[in-house]
Amino acid sequence: MPNDQNDRQVNQSLPAGLRLSGASLAWTLVAGTTATAAGLIGNSLVLVSFGLVGLLDGVGSASLVVHFRHSLRHETFSERHERIALVIVTVGLACIGIATMAGSAFRLAMGTKSHSVPVGSAIAGASIVVLAVLAVGKIRVAPKIPSHALRSDGWVSATGAVLALVALVGTVLDSIFGLWWVDPIAAIVVATGAVGLSAFLARGP
Repeated sequence: MPNDQNDRQVNQSLPAGLRLSGASLAWTLVAGTTATAAGLIGNSLVLVSFGLVGLLDGVGSASLVVHFRHSLRHETFSERHERIALVIVTVGLACIGIATMAGSAFRLAMGTKSHSVPVGSAIAGASIVVLAVLAVGKIRVAPKIPSHALRSDGWVSATGAVLALVALVGTVLDSIFGLWWVDPIAAIVVATGAVGLSAFLARGP
């Protein structure tokens, strides 16, 4: 009987996990692409970093969509898909974080300035709310499946919301007060959060 109850809970929770992952995929593709493009146009490293983390979240969400669809179609839970999704998130976060740290250090050393791109600030502001809502949903549903990959993706979304706030503050301070060094320092904060999260997720449940 306990196994039957667990199976029912999983079957009821998988569609919710699929919907959350689908919504996350759609948002992060749009927001990540826009933020990355705005960062490249405005020479804003913090926006580029935030955008890349968002795109990585989208890739992780895409792998979860495949995972949950497979589980619903075949009525079986794939540990292989779980591992793939988790590896994508952890390795990608570490790579983006390390590359961003190196780029930020170079920007600080060379004194390279950026300029404001309003659309980048707007997408960062919207992401604070959207990613926070997605994060709460993923973290709540994940134990019911159970899916460590969905839980990890939830923490990526939560971190993305915080990084969006950092990116917004960094770009606003740079554009209003001309504090050019805020952008690379904010990017280092983004990178440190990405690397720290990847190490945390790699430890497992």
